[in-house]
Amino acid sequence: MKILIISQYFWPENFRINEISHELSKLGNKVSVLTGMPNYPEGFFYKNFLKNKVSYAKYKNINILRVPILQRRKNKFNLLLNYISFVLSSTIFGLFTIKKKEYDIIFVFQTSPVFVGITSSIISITKDIPQIIWVLDIWPETLISVGITNKYIINLVRKIVDKIYSYSFLVLAQSKSFVENIKQYKSIKGNVFYFPVWSEFTLNLAKQKKAKEIKVKQNCFTIIFAGNIGEAQDFPTILNAIEYLSKKRFNDFRLLIIGDGRKKKWLIKNINERGLNSYVEIYKKFPLSRMPSIFLHGDALLVSLSDQIAFNMTIPGKVQTYLSTGLPILGILNGEGANIIEEAGAGYTCNAGNYKDLANLIIRLKNDSKETRKKMGQRGKKFGESKFNKKKLIFKLNNIFKHVVIKKEVFTNIEYEKF
Repeated sequence: MKILIISQYFWPENFRINEISHELSKLGNKVSVLTGMPNYPEGFFYKNFLKNKVSYAKYKNINILRVPILQRRKNKFNLLLNYISFVLSSTIFGLFTIKKKEYDIIFVFQTSPVFVGITSSIISITKDIPQIIWVLDIWPETLISVGITNKYIINLVRKIVDKIYSYSFLVLAQSKSFVENIKQYKSIKGNVFYFPVWSEFTLNLAKQKKAKEIKVKQNCFTIIFAGNIGEAQDFPTILNAIEYLSKKRFNDFRLLIIGDGRKKKWLIKNINERGLNSYVEIYKKFPLSRMPSIFLHGDALLVSLSDQIAFNMTIPGKVQTYLSTGLPILGILNGEGANIIEEAGAGYTCNAGNYKDLANLIIRLKNDSKETRKKMGQRGKKFGESKFNKKKLIFKLNNIFKHVVIKKEVFTNIEYEKF
């Protein structure tokens, strides 16, 4: 099959679509990716990319069709311009770039914003190619969750989303809550299905060596947070929990924060102002390939989301990755993400925003025996391998594509489960 992937984000930015494109290619497909210029999450174009753009025109054997966009920078206005510029540029330049190219199917990697679906829908209609959209962020609920509540804006976005779905042959959703939400749209006619994400890597920590960049503290219970440092992760509540523990003189623990994002400067400033430096250590973002060596320093992993409608329906991608490490998980979040941790028996969770409960869970997990924590991690790993197996899911995705290309018909839920 000739597959056109449309995504605002792609290598060298770290997103699962990089891996998906490569795995689909390994299955014998010819894959091209229509994307923008890399500037996530720092907000500025990558220096190495600007120095040698030609070397970023191919990822392994994937053809990359890049279009010009405005940088995200560090403020909301520029972020909005970044979103708009990608839609316009990917539609205009994208159509011109693929004018003489033929594709069997369009696969849309829909993180935020949803507007990538505008580009894919226009190309789908113009070139008469069926499109499948994979919804990883639910809109307009995500807008509401970040404080945009103007009813005219929300209703407009809802209409845009409905129109995008109407031009989608299939809609795949990363959580079951997403599926139920999407079913409410008039354009959905039994063509929405649950398709989760998986761990970003398959790993065996026993075969790794500890990263030398991380300070080693003997007899110190180490919790690791890895990923985006943004509004959604609710760092004010996390810092409140750490400060609460420090005032209770609960020592011999630390939180390592590995990553980057829009709230990083705020986070560093608040850690310093609140005198939490002895409890919280912040490290730069590491390449994905280095993360197993980072996780080796941990006794537990932390996942957090603020209490918002969109986030409560979301399964944070790091949950699947955390499960694969075999380490116990501390979750301060609501909804499906918390349910998975609990169902797996992989750790402890508390309601989003409750810093005292998080603090008490840290105490509880630290006081658990090493054997108890080990069993939690093992249960989580086994659960993740069963429910979120990367090889099986990508093979399933490939079979879905084949069905759409060959039969050009939507399948039943029973048929979908057999893929």
